[in-house]
Amino acid sequence: MSKVERIQRLSPNTRGEDYVVGDIHGHFSVLEAALSHIGFDVHRDRLLSVGDLIDRGPESHRAADFLGQPWFFAARGNHEQMMLDTVGGDTIAPGARALWYQNGGRWFEEVDEYEAHVLCSALAELPYALAVERADGRQVGVVHADLPAQRWATAVAAIADAADESTVLQHTIWSRERAGAIQARLDGQRSRRAVDVGGIDRVFFGHTPMPAAIAFSNTRWLDTGVFLPRGRLSIAALSDDSLWSFAVDDTRDIRRGWRELS
Repeated sequence: MSKVERIQRLSPNTRGEDYVVGDIHGHFSVLEAALSHIGFDVHRDRLLSVGDLIDRGPESHRAADFLGQPWFFAARGNHEQMMLDTVGGDTIAPGARALWYQNGGRWFEEVDEYEAHVLCSALAELPYALAVERADGRQVGVVHADLPAQRWATAVAAIADAADESTVLQHTIWSRERAGAIQARLDGQRSRRAVDVGGIDRVFFGHTPMPAAIAFSNTRWLDTGVFLPRGRLSIAALSDDSLWSFAVDDTRDIRRGWRELS
């Protein structure tokens, strides 16, 4: 992947709505039910993913089908990177397969060679962040885990310029530093770690499961533990900040609205 492709820039969607979905983890049937409920229109709307499409759920093999759709866009998550580290090159990094399998990657053993190639090729093209321009002029970012700087422009420049396998790229898909500050606030504590992101209207994160979808300052946290007991899949609309969280075991069980932190 070339450096300029690490940030995928999306022009305004002038035909329909843009939605952002939290970590899917192979629960694509739940996603389909959720999209049906919110009236998602594949001819007009776009769905932006914070990453972690695969592992821990029953339908990880379906990720390639969604990545092939013109209305679906995803940032790279650490689970996609674990797969690429294991099967995406000529050599396997020491311990890569064991790490991936410990984190839900064993489903890959049942995938045929052609499907494996298609999926691996699609994952290798995933950017580390999405930069979305809205028709009203607002700027929205989508990233998996964290940003390597407090200002958006500085962070995306660092991602674009980073060497392969750099700590900057690892931070983007693995770090829980910013999420840790959110979790501290949930526990009634204060953290010195800044959470908000300067120079952008809103940034959506995944990676760290939260007890509910969280809104804090200009950040939104959409991983609501779809793979956990009583987990949910959360989807937000960019136009009005609407939020739906669907129970995995019964998609008719829907929570509305963000848990707002101050």
